[in-house]
Amino acid sequence: MAGPVNGAWRVLTRGAPGRWSVWQFNWLIHHQVIAALRRARRHAHGALLDVGCGAKPFGRWFQGHVTGYLGVDLGRGRYLGFGCPDAFARAERLPFREAAFDTLLGLSMLEQLPEPARLLREAHRVLRPGGILLLEFPQMVPLYAEPHDYLRFTRVGAAWLLEHDGFEMLEVIPIGGLMTRVGLSAIAVLNRVNRGPWRLVTELPVRALYVVLQLAFAGLDRIMFDPREVVANLVVARRREPARA
Repeated sequence: MAGPVNGAWRVLTRGAPGRWSVWQFNWLIHHQVIAALRRARRHAHGALLDVGCGAKPFGRWFQGHVTGYLGVDLGRGRYLGFGCPDAFARAERLPFREAAFDTLLGLSMLEQLPEPARLLREAHRVLRPGGILLLEFPQMVPLYAEPHDYLRFTRVGAAWLLEHDGFEMLEVIPIGGLMTRVGLSAIAVLNRVNRGPWRLVTELPVRALYVVLQLAFAGLDRIMFDPREVVANLVVARRREPARA
């Protein structure tokens, strides 16, 4: 059984992503996701459905902006952690009635669907007319969900999919650039080193390197950012009103 010190260390190093927790694995991308959500959340309202919610690590950033927050995910997954979704289901077959939600959020999950249009059709079904879709379209994210990691998207491809399935694009928020992508690969190497029986020795040096490398690559990303080379785009779209006869 873990003592209070070990328990506190796990919370510190593996807790929900934070804006300033630079010692955590992949803070380099997580803090940019948070920044994108903080920018996009002004569009969110009413009842929000988080599809592929995992342990709901980003839910707190919507407090005060939505009236309800419901999460759905698969029954088994590497990102569930100690959290529990409110419902277990696939993104392509949501167990909710039509027009049940005002906002739908989908992060780090679209690339795991071989037919993303099925999710968009479900989102269109469960959103009320004029409802808001906040969906992350990955462009250069590392391969991480094998064997279920299928697709990558440009912002042009994202716009086509959304328009084709009844959504009007309102805003595109880039998440990370080329230097963030390079930094993620460097951090992944450190993470592989920091495992196994030697972790008692490697933990503190690796955490220190996380801080140095992630701050360095975050700075380089700000200097060298090109919106054509992004890790992902967070797209804000509105469900179009049905056409009048």
